[in-house]
Amino acid sequence: MKKVIVSILCFISVTMASNAAGIGYINYDVVSSNYSLAKKYTNNLNNKVNSIKTYTAQKDKEVTNAKTAAQKASIRKAALAEIEKRQKDYLATRKRYEQDLSNKIKTAAETVRVQKKLDVILNKDFVTAGGVDVTQAVLSILK
Repeated sequence: MKKVIVSILCFISVTMASNAAGIGYINYDVVSSNYSLAKKYTNNLNNKVNSIKTYTAQKDKEVTNAKTAAQKASIRKAALAEIEKRQKDYLATRKRYEQDLSNKIKTAAETVRVQKKLDVILNKDFVTAGGVDVTQAVLSILK
């Protein structure tokens, strides 16, 4: 009985080894710095951050120039509400952009995985040794 089980296990491992195509990996830093949509999204987010900083600096000056404590409190209250609104917009936009980029990269990676007959494609940071770098192939599909 043990010989039958060992034979079956050997057959399964040989079959699996012969069907294994390999592992690919993507360098997300390269993708984010070379993918035009990622650059566009990054610029849009940076503009939102700069807008918040500019608005905050402007309101700080208004508070400094206000004559009474009531005026200062009123400016602060309105400014905090506006800053909170802008921060929520930033976070929602960032989440939407990240999800969109992730979906596009996953779709491109799946196309490359099928084309190259790979078993899986991972993030480069999770690969210690070996694997096939498919970053450029994914980028070419994204462009």
